[in-house]
Amino acid sequence: MTDTTADGESLIPKITREDEAAGSGDLVRENVERLKALFPQIVTDGKVDFDVLRQLLGDEVEEGEERYGLNWKGKRRARAFAMTPSLGTLRPAPEDSVDWDTTQNLMIEGDNLEVLKLLRRSYAGKVKLIYIDPPYNTGNDFVYPDDFGNSIQNYLSLTGQKNDLGAAATSKREARGRLHTEWLNMIAPRMSLARELLAEDGVICVSIDDREIYSLKDVLDQEFGEENYVGTIVRATGTTTGQDSGGLGSSFDYVLCYSRTDDYVIHGLPLDEGDQARFTGTDSRGNFSILQLRKTGNADRREDRPSMYYEVKAPDGSPVFPVGPTGYDSRWRFGREKYEDAMKNDLIVWKESDDGWKPYVKYYLEGRTKKPSPLFDDISGNKKASIEVKELIGEGGFSNPKPTELISRLATIFADRESVIMDFFAGSGTTGHAVMARNAEDGGSRRYLLVQLPEPLDPEKREQAIPASICAKLGKPLNIAELTKERLRRAGQKIRAEHPDAKIDTGFRVYKLATSNLKPWQPDPDNLEASILDAVDNVLPDRTEHDLLVELLLKTGIDLTMPEDRRTIAGQTVHALGGGALMVCLGDVGPDDAETLGQGMADWLDELDPTQTTTYFKDVGLGTDNNRSATKANLAAILRQRHGDRIAKIASI
Repeated sequence: MTDTTADGESLIPKITREDEAAGSGDLVRENVERLKALFPQIVTDGKVDFDVLRQLLGDEVEEGEERYGLNWKGKRRARAFAMTPSLGTLRPAPEDSVDWDTTQNLMIEGDNLEVLKLLRRSYAGKVKLIYIDPPYNTGNDFVYPDDFGNSIQNYLSLTGQKNDLGAAATSKREARGRLHTEWLNMIAPRMSLARELLAEDGVICVSIDDREIYSLKDVLDQEFGEENYVGTIVRATGTTTGQDSGGLGSSFDYVLCYSRTDDYVIHGLPLDEGDQARFTGTDSRGNFSILQLRKTGNADRREDRPSMYYEVKAPDGSPVFPVGPTGYDSRWRFGREKYEDAMKNDLIVWKESDDGWKPYVKYYLEGRTKKPSPLFDDISGNKKASIEVKELIGEGGFSNPKPTELISRLATIFADRESVIMDFFAGSGTTGHAVMARNAEDGGSRRYLLVQLPEPLDPEKREQAIPASICAKLGKPLNIAELTKERLRRAGQKIRAEHPDAKIDTGFRVYKLATSNLKPWQPDPDNLEASILDAVDNVLPDRTEHDLLVELLLKTGIDLTMPEDRRTIAGQTVHALGGGALMVCLGDVGPDDAETLGQGMADWLDELDPTQTTTYFKDVGLGTDNNRSATKANLAAILRQRHGDRIAKIASI
């Protein structure tokens, strides 16, 4: 494992912006590799032969243009763009964060399409629940006009960080007659990327109104599979909209739920007071209720489950069979063996009536839950949600926020107490607030991962004047993400005050979408010598060691909040993550310090004892122009001599 040359240069190969490791991963290539693993016969001259694939799949392949499914202009391009890697990065913002060194929560400012790509390597298959409330298709201004040609620059322009592109922050769609098309082009690639982040037993829940519910369901059917449709939750909003329009008003929102696979689990909800009132019986085990042993409702006939039709003995010794109310042969709820166990454990109760003895089964209150109903008519509506936000950051900060009770219930149903819960249309921060509150209630350690576009607020526009004034009073930039962060700060403070003894993570780390820390190769044909000299330092001049470290974590697939150890070795800060699985030094290492640094890092690896280690340095920080090769060779030789094949990779950025 020694990629050496005479001068030792390749011992620490340099990663450029054009390398795959500098991107967010090539999803197309990964999909092709998966296909090759399943069907090695389809590879011809290194390419996928779809004719062979069709032959292998037989009648399961849909041919021709007339097929069932939703199509729209731009669908193919939108889906293809979801597959392309991002050349952006996330820059840390500790100054905007709360409890940076200890928190596991993330709040990311940026275009969620790019951010989802960047998070793929670190969070693919790790998110248990995704809840999103995307912008509804109202036919008015639209704040996600994706530019598939130059997405990062488009984002910088939309958010006022770059003004030379001339892109508008909103896009009037009615005049262009493409109401549904643009909304679908926005939502489809994001759903494709969301699926990559979901755990095998994960679920995505998407809020929507009746304008796009059918289009959204078609998109989700295509991205997640019709067989993974979990159901639709109907939520009473508490208000009726559309008073001035024709037809019926609208008093409901819908939440479409899809799983990644059929491994998902639906957890029961706690019983309310009405449910608990039914448990009137008491014995040494606690309060119990009883239910007829005879199966009632659908599938209650003998022929449905013949093995559950058998004779039992009443207290007076008389035989009893399951008989329906009109005299037909019914069946018991379970088989004979389970019945005998229930009798031994005093779980059968007999009652005598005019038509003879009837057996009942005990069901105890402790630990009992109930199956969730898809009708959420018992949680707070939009007015209560607005009050929640008003109490924290003031009236008018957000329009139409969702209630924390909604996300809390979804988390109870679809996630467990250690889950990662994501919302990439974070808005008012309701999901983060709900996760913290739920943890305070049950002692859970759920983590939230939020993404919000820092959409600029114009104080001259009537609908944006109030939120803009709130940002101004806080001394913050005038954008939506600042309000999201402020709500999270104040919600965390409120929850801590209400639960002073609870161990709750109410902090969050802030990261901001930006161009890569690595310079692209842009030669000047009129001055190639200057271009080559400039390319020697491949890191942008305003980027810090911390910036470079975050980009490395994203590219190497390590959780951004993974606990990190730091040591000062030979005057340099060295970072060890994942117990030493990744070791990074991004300082300027002089040729005289290489020996001390290499030996110190090797000593630390002896202590951490990881199975394998990947080590990164800053390329331009290794030695000087005259001795860079020697410095690289010295460092690489020390690490490989001390740890051999346990050094998986040594590279520079």
